[in-house]
Amino acid sequence: MVIKDYISLVWRWAWLIILGVIVAGAGAYIFSKNTTPVYRASSRLLIDEAPGSNTGNDYSQVLFEQRLAQTYVEILTTTPILQKTVEQLDLPLSPGQLRGKITVSAPQDTQIIVITVEDTDPARTAAIANALGNVFIAENQARDSLRYAEPIGNWQGRLNEIGDTIQSLETQINELSTAESAEDLALRSRLETQLNEAQIRYTEAFNNLNQLQTDQAKENSNLVPIEPATVPGAPIRPRTVTNTLLAMVVGGMVALGLIFLIEYLDDSIKSPDQIMEDTGLTTLGAIANIKSDSLPQTLVTQLTPRDPISEAYRVIRTNLSFSAVDEGLRSVLVTSSSPGEGKSTTTANLAVVMAQAGKRTILVDSDLRRPVQHKIFETPNNFGLTTAVLDSESSVIQHVQETKVPFLRIMTSGPIPPNPAELLSSQRMNQLVQELQSEADIVIFDTPPVLTVADASILSALVTGCLVVVDTGKTKRNTFIGAIERLQRTGGNIFGAVLNKLNPDRRGYGYYYYYYNLYEYNNQTNKRRSSRKNRSSKLPAWLSGLTRR
Repeated sequence: MVIKDYISLVWRWAWLIILGVIVAGAGAYIFSKNTTPVYRASSRLLIDEAPGSNTGNDYSQVLFEQRLAQTYVEILTTTPILQKTVEQLDLPLSPGQLRGKITVSAPQDTQIIVITVEDTDPARTAAIANALGNVFIAENQARDSLRYAEPIGNWQGRLNEIGDTIQSLETQINELSTAESAEDLALRSRLETQLNEAQIRYTEAFNNLNQLQTDQAKENSNLVPIEPATVPGAPIRPRTVTNTLLAMVVGGMVALGLIFLIEYLDDSIKSPDQIMEDTGLTTLGAIANIKSDSLPQTLVTQLTPRDPISEAYRVIRTNLSFSAVDEGLRSVLVTSSSPGEGKSTTTANLAVVMAQAGKRTILVDSDLRRPVQHKIFETPNNFGLTTAVLDSESSVIQHVQETKVPFLRIMTSGPIPPNPAELLSSQRMNQLVQELQSEADIVIFDTPPVLTVADASILSALVTGCLVVVDTGKTKRNTFIGAIERLQRTGGNIFGAVLNKLNPDRRGYGYYYYYYNLYEYNNQTNKRRSSRKNRSSKLPAWLSGLTRR
C-alpha cells in the first residue's frame, strides 16, 4: 500500500476512529468524575548534623550522611511512629493504613527528608505530614538523650548534694559570725575550710556535668522542620482533562489498529490494483450497485439509458471492443467465480448496450442450472438452448426469441436438463455456437460460476473471450485467482474483469467508479452545479452565500 492508500483507508473508516475517540474519552471522563479526589501534601525536614560526627574523611562523611538519611527514612514509617501519629491526630486509621498513605524520601546529595502524604481529605493530608515529622523529631531527641541520661543524672545528683552541703556550711558560718570565744573561732575556721573544699567539689561536678552535656550536643544529630505542609488546593488525581485527552488518543489508536487488522484480515477484492497484482488482468469497468429487488428492474440500460450505471456498461462495451481488436469480437462469455456476484445482470445489460450500438446481438442463457435471463427479459422459457442442442434438424434461429430491445434477441436456457455439463461439451454445442455467430454480430453467453460447476470452463474454449464479474468487497482474492486459473487451463481467453456492486459514495470505491465513467460523471456534476446555481440565484444574497459554503 502506498501513502494515498493508507489515507484512503483511514478516511473510509473515519467514523470508527471518531467513535473510538468519543467512547474512550467519554468513558475516561465519567470514570474520572466518579472517582474520589486524592490530595497530596509534603513537609521537609533538615538533618542538623552533630559537629562531633565529622570524621574528617570526605568519602566517609558522605557515606555517613547517606546512611543516616536512609535510616531516618526507614524509621519514619515504623509502627511506633505511625501509632503515635494516629493517637496525636485521633485518626480513624490503623498504622498499616496510614503507612499506605505516606511516602518518605531523601533526595540524593542532600540532608533533607521529604514526607509526602496522600489522602482524600486535604486538611487531614497536611496535618498528617506535619504531625509525623513532629512525632519523629520528639522520638529522635528522646532516643538520643537516653545514652547520656544516667551519667548526667548521677552528676546532677552529686551537684545537688554538694550544693546542699555548701548551703548548710554557709548557714553555720553565718551563725558564728559574731563568735568571740576561742572555741567558736576554731569551729568557724574549720567550717570555712570545709566550705572551700565543698565549693571546689561543686565546681568539679559542674564542669563534669557541663562536659557531658557538651559531648551529648556534639554527638546527637537533630531534625529541624524547614518547610511545613500546607493544605492543598487542588487534587492530584483524578486529572479529568488529562485522563480524557489521553483516553481519546488511546481510543483513536486502538480504533486505527483495529482498522488495519480488519484490512489485513479482509482478503476480498476492492480495487483494480488487486486484480492486476493477483492475475495480471485489467479491469474493463466498474458498475455501481443496482438497488432493485425485481429482476426486470435490473435492466437499467433499457429502462434508464442515461443513468450513470448505463454509461458504465457502455464503457465496458468500448473496452471489450479494444480487447479483441485483432481477431474481432464475435462472442463473449460472462461468468464469475462464485454465485451471487451479479454476472447475469451484467450479461443482460451488456447485451442491451451492444444492441443499442447497432450490433445484431444474441444473448444465450447457458446457465442450465439456475437460469434467470428469461425472468429479466420477461420471456417464456419452454424452449431455448437445451431444445436447440437436442434439435439438430431445425435451424438454430427457431430457438431464439425477439426482445423489446431493437437488434437484441435472446436464447433462453430452455427446459433444465439432468446433465448440463455433458450437453455443453457435446459436438452439437460447438456447432450451435458457430451457427449463432453466423446469425449475429456478437453472441453473449451467460454461464454458471466457474468454481461451482465446469460449464463455464467448457464453453470458454468455444468463444472469443471471457469476462469475469467481481462482487466488489465480497469476492475473495484466492477465489478469484482460482477461477482465472481454471479458465486459463481450459484454453479460455480472458479479456478482463468487471468490478460489480460498487458503492460510489464509499470512500476508495467511488474513485474507481468515477475513473471508469468519467464522462458521464462530469455531465451529472455539471447538471448538479447548474441546478444549484439556478436555485441559489433565487435566494437572497446572504443565504446563497451560505449555500455556496
